[in-house]
Amino acid sequence: GGDAATLETRLRDLVRREFLVVEADPRSPERGQFAFTQSLIREVAYGTLSKSDRRALHLTAANHFESADDEELAGVVAAHYVEALEATPAGPDADALASRARDWLRRASDRAVSLGSPTQALAFAEQALSFTQDGDERRALLLLAADAAEDALRPKERERLLREAADLAGSTGDRIGEVQILLDLLRSIFFTS
Repeated sequence: GGDAATLETRLRDLVRREFLVVEADPRSPERGQFAFTQSLIREVAYGTLSKSDRRALHLTAANHFESADDEELAGVVAAHYVEALEATPAGPDADALASRARDWLRRASDRAVSLGSPTQALAFAEQALSFTQDGDERRALLLLAADAAEDALRPKERERLLREAADLAGSTGDRIGEVQILLDLLRSIFFTS
């Protein structure tokens, strides 16, 4: 909420005191960004914030990066929503944040797939699964994770994810969906054996 000149002065003072550094390498994509000189300093600074302050700052950062409308930032936006979610007590606010975090984690997973990084795509999908209980949404994330696991050459993980997705389909009465997933599972088992 402050003006840029005041913020710049404060940041330069923290650099002078060696709490922060500025990335100066002209070839670095992080050029011009500030970072803590040591992870311990970062942890102490972060630990002094209340949960509500952490939540507010993570939401501000998420909104800022989200406004850039750049798919390359999907993982960064997702990380800030997840951090905000972790600092939010259970209730409607947490449910809304979980939905935003899932959306951005799914986008980050899709982005990782497009970059040929199935392991990272799987990590994003599994992170979204960690706070997704709903049957249909969970099943969609399980299938996303299963595809990433296949691309990451992790057949046992793919099998586990497909089995859970089939169980969810069966428990909701979606017999066609259950059969389709089981056929995919059989194909997966047959071709990896």
